[in-house]
Amino acid sequence: MRFLTLLFCFLAASSVMAKDFTIGVVDLQKLFKEYPGTATAQKKFNTFADAKKQDLLDAQKVLQDLQKELSSGKLSDKVKKEKQDEFQQQYQDLEDQKNHAQTEIANREQEMTQTLLGQIKDIVAKVADSEGVDLVLDSNNVVDVKVSVDLTADVLKKFSTSKVSSTASNTDK
Repeated sequence: MRFLTLLFCFLAASSVMAKDFTIGVVDLQKLFKEYPGTATAQKKFNTFADAKKQDLLDAQKVLQDLQKELSSGKLSDKVKKEKQDEFQQQYQDLEDQKNHAQTEIANREQEMTQTLLGQIKDIVAKVADSEGVDLVLDSNNVVDVKVSVDLTADVLKKFSTSKVSSTASNTDK
């Protein structure tokens, strides 16, 4: 009986609190695209990715040159065997380098995204606090909320009035 009484008290208290509970929504994708730090971070990421791709192209060119040398038919058997072994080693090194570059690029992109999202979420939290919003949800992941406050426009305004944190541009280490 005490349990039921406690349960009813809890339900009554939570229903009273729910009436004062304000839910806000933001379009996180839109905020991410329009956040001033996104363009800067994307440029740095593209530079990083392009450098990795160029390294791979350079290694591939060395491999192609070695293959041309092998197919020239002007090599002695001993030299040809050495060049074939070198080709195999270079090929394996290129494959390893490709895998490493892909992993490194993916990690850098994830790091950049998480840094930017953290900065955006800080701004969203400040706007939500100033608007008296208790909970903010991503509008793209919400099925239905009867009463909510859309904070997206307010956050976009805050973007233009606040300086982009330097950590957005520190995605390249």
